[in-house]
Amino acid sequence: MGIRVMIGSSNNKIITQLTQFLQENGMQVVGETTDAYDLLRKIHTVYPDIAIIDDRMKGMKGYEISETILAEKVCPVVALIHATDVEHYVNLNQEPIFTSIVKPCGREVLMNTISLLAKTSKSILSLEQEVVQIKEKKNQQEVIDEAKKYLMKYLDLTEEEAHRKIQKKSMDKGLSKVKVAEIIIRIYKE
Repeated sequence: MGIRVMIGSSNNKIITQLTQFLQENGMQVVGETTDAYDLLRKIHTVYPDIAIIDDRMKGMKGYEISETILAEKVCPVVALIHATDVEHYVNLNQEPIFTSIVKPCGREVLMNTISLLAKTSKSILSLEQEVVQIKEKKNQQEVIDEAKKYLMKYLDLTEEEAHRKIQKKSMDKGLSKVKVAEIIIRIYKE
């Protein structure tokens, strides 16, 4: 299955041409609309890999739609804009999962942009998940370290002995070391 794309444009002819072009190039068009609010509803329903939007849609300007989609981290956005509207997109162009392309644009430019944004988005998502896991592990280790300090202070144990005690309680009770550490902290903190 190819990249899943949502198309938003006030011009039905552009929607039809884009849909045909994208499908011919192995992409799946999961929705299309001429209304900005309908676009936002559809994006929150099908969660496409990429949204391609026209800068002049019914209901909202393209940069407003782009800001909304990016703030909610729903999907990357390719905005097809007029040269006179470039100034509205200056801040958005700093976003790693956004790009604006001045119309008219070549097919190759559009395809390369979509491909690059899809890859970039997946990489960023993977890195964000990795950061969350690292933070979680760090927080768990901090809890265990705090519990070890209490055991060392109140039971006069070495750090290694405190660690072994947490490990043993964890295995004996069938609880994670973090849960055991949290219980130890509650007991000795009071």
